[in-house]
Amino acid sequence: MSENAGWQFAVEVHPPQWAFPAGKSWVAGWIFAGENRFVTDLRAWVDGRPFLGLHGLPKQGFDEKFLGRPGPPYSGFVIQLNPHRGATMLRLEARDPAGRWTEFFRTAITVAPEAADYPPPAPLSERLTEATLSLLKLHAQRPGQPLAALADEVVSSSLAEPLNSLPNPPFHGALEEPRESGWLRYGRLSVTGWLAHRTEKIKHLTALADAVQESPLRLGLARPDIAHVFTELSGNDHAQFVGHVDLPANQSTPALLKVFAELENGEKHLAFAQRFTAHILAGGDIQLPPLSRPTFARALWALRGSARRHGLPLGAASDLIDRAREAWAIYRAEAPHRPKRHAPRKSAKPPGVPGTPLRILVVTHNLNFEGAPWFVFELARALSREPGLSVRVLSPAEGPMRRVFAEAGMPVEVADLSQAFAATSAAEFEQSLRHAVTLDWANIDLLVANTMVSFWAVHLARAARKPSLLYVHESSAIRRFFGRMLAPGLFPVVESAFQVASRVVFTAASTRTVFDYLDSKGNFELLPSWVDVARIDAFVVAHDQSSLRRKHGLDPDAVLLVNIGSLCERKGQHIYLRTAALLKEELRFTYPGKKIQFVMVGARPGLYLDSLQQEADLGGLANVLFLPETGEIFDFYRLADIFVCTSFEESFPRVLLESAAFRLPIVSTNVNGIAEMLGADEAWLVPPGDRYQLGEALKQALAAHFTGDTSRAERARAAIVQRFHEERSLPLHVALARTVVAAHRS
Repeated sequence: MSENAGWQFAVEVHPPQWAFPAGKSWVAGWIFAGENRFVTDLRAWVDGRPFLGLHGLPKQGFDEKFLGRPGPPYSGFVIQLNPHRGATMLRLEARDPAGRWTEFFRTAITVAPEAADYPPPAPLSERLTEATLSLLKLHAQRPGQPLAALADEVVSSSLAEPLNSLPNPPFHGALEEPRESGWLRYGRLSVTGWLAHRTEKIKHLTALADAVQESPLRLGLARPDIAHVFTELSGNDHAQFVGHVDLPANQSTPALLKVFAELENGEKHLAFAQRFTAHILAGGDIQLPPLSRPTFARALWALRGSARRHGLPLGAASDLIDRAREAWAIYRAEAPHRPKRHAPRKSAKPPGVPGTPLRILVVTHNLNFEGAPWFVFELARALSREPGLSVRVLSPAEGPMRRVFAEAGMPVEVADLSQAFAATSAAEFEQSLRHAVTLDWANIDLLVANTMVSFWAVHLARAARKPSLLYVHESSAIRRFFGRMLAPGLFPVVESAFQVASRVVFTAASTRTVFDYLDSKGNFELLPSWVDVARIDAFVVAHDQSSLRRKHGLDPDAVLLVNIGSLCERKGQHIYLRTAALLKEELRFTYPGKKIQFVMVGARPGLYLDSLQQEADLGGLANVLFLPETGEIFDFYRLADIFVCTSFEESFPRVLLESAAFRLPIVSTNVNGIAEMLGADEAWLVPPGDRYQLGEALKQALAAHFTGDTSRAERARAAIVQRFHEERSLPLHVALARTVVAAHRS
């Protein structure tokens, strides 16, 4: 056993006297990073040639020795090397969670003279586009590190030879997703394939894409094609597996997925190992730095220097220029625009004569019990209470909010827009939209479209020469948000809605920044959101916590950590679930005899709910509860002990405004407009997708709860009431509606 860089390790398998024969050889051993530390990747260098290994493999006896329990993190590793003739040095490096590679072992080696020569690497020109974008993202992520060091990380990563692994007999199977590429939605990687054993039954199947969190996969689904071909395998007719694994945002590239199979006799085997490049479909991605020609030029120069240090040929000058132009075009299209300074309106007076008739059509993207429909309901109710104003509602989807609008005196119509959304061109979209929606524009003075998904309504108002307000609550770029919803030919139609609307209204400056590039006509407005403080205070007085818990079948004596929001990947409930699993044993020992429950309110039937329930069942998480969407949302603020928001993307979530008004301790991801709402001394704020930091924040919130410390909750309540009381905010929105109509009439 040796120690270096504070790590304990041993290289147990290697050629005698480090004399490598021609061809492939194995190096294997174990490494322990220390308490509360772990290795996220491992590689070997043979002179200047890198080889990626398989790290984090179960090492029976050693994991228990170092951790006091079985892993993960696991301590074993293997590397397959194919040293070239004349190589003289072997180095081993490990990567830590911060992305730093550290050498922990080196030795002189010899290689048989009949070994192959060093295969010449492909020139920099062949990888320059991807390498430049990777370097720019690393620079944005770690601005304090020298570009040369970051360039070395990018170049060495692109040169490294990966090691993958398929099942060895008596296991048989195939990993079908991911392969060379893996697609991520909000930090979740889909894992699918099939696996069977020749004679034994596979008891558990788990997947690991980081060092610590092992995710259960569902094995045993019907797979008739396997049963017909591999007739000799045990359980061959139900060999399909599916599931998800979390992929940390700072994971090395290419990332490594490992799938482990545990037999009924307790043996645990590596079934698959697959290196893949992660592609973000939705959710948090590492952002490019703001557009800058000097930054781009410095990145190119740093890559050139790194290529020379690694003995990498540059390639033809014409090819380098072409690839640099490609990289610049992508950088220019995807780099965030430098934020402009915007300030919310401080005061406004409604123009025109009070009582002037004003007929408003409110368009909501759906009628579900979600934040955006509740937002526009409260806005519509405020408008309808103004003298001379009347409101009716249009939605492309049916839902339970119809009753809420109707009971408030606002009639609702539903139009089927499925054919319009399936269009592939602007002309086809316009034609389908005209057939799907017929409106009496003579009786409409203003259209209010809620959410970016309602862009189509702005175009209808424009064609009818009526003014419109477009409220945008999404904080995702148009092409990413609509990537799977609309054909690319409709993206310009969405973008043009921002320019033809009379006003585009944002409640968060961070959300406005995403769309600043479309503000060519000066029609963007930043208005504060609101919370109905008086209604919340009255509700608190009228309802006690215990009776509400009994009403909804919840334990009156439990400590309830409540997550409110429609169950969907964007809301990050899978991270909440993984955090519950992460804290399961620690909370049991820290608070013996205390019942601590993780409650999710907003369940709706679908694959996402099914996957969460499956993970909870496989993980034995009896303290995780799923409750359906409800219109009685105030009940759950009142009965909660701690409020938890795990979203990857938000604009200005009303759930945080309301939970703060209810004086709840808040643990939340710090995304988009949340930072404009609450500070670190008012809530426990964590990055999205990070179950470890979320777990630490929940432990701090629980400690405050059990000691009676309400200071954060009180500061959050005071801040929200001061800045977002509806008596201050809602009149600004009503005034804007009157202003837009008055300007149109003049």
